Amino acid sequence: MKKRHARSGTRFTSSPTVTSDWKARVDTGKPTLTQRGIDVAKFIHDNRRLIERLRKGTR
Repeated sequence: MKKRHARSGTRFTSSPTVTSDWKARVDTGKPTLTQRGIDVAKFIHDNRRLIERLRKGTR
């Protein structure tokens, strides 16, 4: 029977920050929409089609 080894190619390149709500966030160094003074609800409403198209591209 062969011994199973961990794959060396599956290492993380950066360690994300895990918050108390268990969501991992990677600091990109860019300010968030809220920090830029942009209303998030209005931004999502105005860019809904673009957001949907980008989401479909990842599937």
